[in-house]
Amino acid sequence: MSRYLVLLTVFLFAGCTIVPDSIEVPEGTQLVSYSKAVTSGANAQGQKARWGGMIVGVENKPNKTFIELAHFPLNHYGKPSTNGETSGRFKVQIDGFVDPIVFEEGRAATFLGTVTAPTAGMVGEQPYIYPTIIADDYHMWRKQEVYDVNTYFFNYHTGWYSPFYRFNGPWMYPHFNRTRVIRYENAPSKATLPSKSKSKSKSTRSKTKATIQPARQDKAK
Repeated sequence: MSRYLVLLTVFLFAGCTIVPDSIEVPEGTQLVSYSKAVTSGANAQGQKARWGGMIVGVENKPNKTFIELAHFPLNHYGKPSTNGETSGRFKVQIDGFVDPIVFEEGRAATFLGTVTAPTAGMVGEQPYIYPTIIADDYHMWRKQEVYDVNTYFFNYHTGWYSPFYRFNGPWMYPHFNRTRVIRYENAPSKATLPSKSKSKSKSTRSKTKATIQPARQDKAK
């Protein structure tokens, strides 16, 4: 019975995908894929996209920042699956200055934005045309390390930890408890992306002119 309950729980949660709020889009939103943007060229410009991958570098320009990533396909949670091979590179344009320490090289990140004109650059000594998106928001994924730890059984007869377990008789057989430990590293605090359209607030200041009145001179009679 418990087996069926576990399977039912798995199927229920399998249908529910949890995407971080920063890169979530309303239901029914059409997102252009990386491969389609590469093949479509100018036809993909202006469309919404959610791409992710491994950060390769950050380039700060006078008025904008470009983040270069090696593209990897996203899973149901919007996280790049970096176990396979990359399908290419792309750049993310952010208006304004972004501290490179936030977007550390080698970190996995997912960006939500709008496809714009590609950016010409170099990969080593080879020219490269980068598909480019203008970022609306992003999500930085934490580093994850998985360990399989074998734990020993405590032998109450001998009083010490042993890989052997006694079971109703003189015979003893190896007994290990395998425990999977997942270690996460704390991600750096997420920086707020600079606003793409800096609205200049026009404040009307009323200029008060001080009227200087001549001092009264009392005439002594």
